[in-house]
Amino acid sequence: MTDHPSSTINRRLTVSSIGLGKLGLCSAACFAGKGHAVIGVDSDGPHVAALQAGRCPIDEPGLSDLLDQCRHNMNFTTDYGRAVRDSDITLITVPTPSDSSGRFSNACIETVLERMAEALKAKTTFHIVGIISTVMPGTCERIFKPMLESLTGKVCGLDFGLLYNPEFVALGSVIHDFLHPDLLLIGASDDRSAQTARSLYASVVESNPYYALMNLTNAEITKLSLNCYVTMKISFANELASICERIPGADVDVVTTAIGADARVGRKYLKGGLGFGGPCFPRDNLAFQRCAEDAGTRAHLSPRVVEVNRQIVQRLFTMVGEHALPGSTVALLGLSYKPGTHIVEESQPLMLAEKLLDAGYIVRMHDPKALASASAVLRGRGVYCDCPYEAVAGASTVIMLTPWPQYSQLDINRLEERVAPLPLLIDCWRIYRGVPFRKFAYQPFGTAVQSSGRIAYDIGASILHPDGRRRAPVLGRPAVQHPALT
Repeated sequence: MTDHPSSTINRRLTVSSIGLGKLGLCSAACFAGKGHAVIGVDSDGPHVAALQAGRCPIDEPGLSDLLDQCRHNMNFTTDYGRAVRDSDITLITVPTPSDSSGRFSNACIETVLERMAEALKAKTTFHIVGIISTVMPGTCERIFKPMLESLTGKVCGLDFGLLYNPEFVALGSVIHDFLHPDLLLIGASDDRSAQTARSLYASVVESNPYYALMNLTNAEITKLSLNCYVTMKISFANELASICERIPGADVDVVTTAIGADARVGRKYLKGGLGFGGPCFPRDNLAFQRCAEDAGTRAHLSPRVVEVNRQIVQRLFTMVGEHALPGSTVALLGLSYKPGTHIVEESQPLMLAEKLLDAGYIVRMHDPKALASASAVLRGRGVYCDCPYEAVAGASTVIMLTPWPQYSQLDINRLEERVAPLPLLIDCWRIYRGVPFRKFAYQPFGTAVQSSGRIAYDIGASILHPDGRRRAPVLGRPAVQHPALT
């Protein structure tokens, strides 16, 4: 296969998109928005009915507007056979949840292949089946290809094509990421399928990506290893931040900006802060480790990346404990694993909330989108606030966790009016650097504890009882004077 084929689509294709969740529906809308006819398929009848009625059942920035613009190129159904019969290429984006070992389950994909098999068998034209969902390396060749050949009596590469072409998008920016990729990864059973997929995506994207065309197995390995490499950069930056906090004059942002200027490294994902979470990065790391085991070897870096990631929640918990005893109020600003989404899967803010609640702290929480999701996971424990100023009421510790844009616009004076005496502000992303606080002791991740104007006393110098009385100082950390203690 060639990396940069010159062929282009001379006609608009009909794309059937099976699985209309956040990723599947966004990509389907992007294809339709660029003029391709799209048949959206899902087994969830009410979900499909909502789309047929012109409603957008998915909360993702820009999706509702895009659907309104391209609806004339889309129709929706629960009929898998019809979708295959009436389309040129089928793209499958359904869940592949991790099993108890960390490997991905193929159950949902296999169900889809079974449901579309009769229509694929009856087709007299070449049809391409593309797997978008993340799978274990070797799955397409060992499982999906023979399964389709057995169900249809056809030969892969001759009568139909098989693709593995995962999309590198992030929740909260799916549409932008889909239209502006750095890389288009296309694993294919044959050159015809590879060239068709390459041309299809080229007709949609608005950037100038690198087209990586390869066999199915290499594409499966590339998907997992790329995500694991990104998490390695994240954990490196976070470990560097924890080191910088202990060296006077050190600043993780200064260091990572310089490191990232080197073309061998790059600046993306190199910012010390909270660890990675969400539905992809954590489980891709575990799957990568299982992949190595299945190949008869070990992944040495990946377990350490995961370990560093897990330590951040404990690091935050320790910082809270050095400042205030259980029974005190802790305010958490941000609960989703990243801005722009309500998703709390593998969310470090939520892990911290659970740990604080278990230890006996009063936890007050705010998030622009994730309150309901967080409440479900935490079983209603804690206090859920619709307003960030309400969330910090009576708090001895405030932690800025998820860098939602609106948090950088907060009125700091209003925050300081609501908190308890001698409050601590832990800023995981350093969005409040340079703010002239009157009450807050300010602790940014990745910089040594320091005084700025009237702001800071050392968070380890004394611990507050819930009633505001001071405990004996914690040894080993020099105190910085706070105006209330002079």
